[in-house]
Amino acid sequence: MIYGVLLSIPEKLVPKYEEEVRKSIGLGIARGDVITFTEAKYKGDVAFVMLVRSRRAAERMLSELQSMPIYVKVIEIEGES
Repeated sequence: MIYGVLLSIPEKLVPKYEEEVRKSIGLGIARGDVITFTEAKYKGDVAFVMLVRSRRAAERMLSELQSMPIYVKVIEIEGES
């Protein structure tokens, strides 16, 4: 199982929280929890999807990001080998 974290920042909150989210992602990369991430912008909203190394890492990122008024969710990516 591969785990990730999906988050979305509504347009009206982007100016206040986008940098804070980027700092959290950077810290996650520095400690080895976040393997990679990508971002998207749509009509002013900003979304990030992070690939993380484990469920525990995903839950750690979730707990850090849940303190902000943004949408955050752990996702499981299933695949066949």
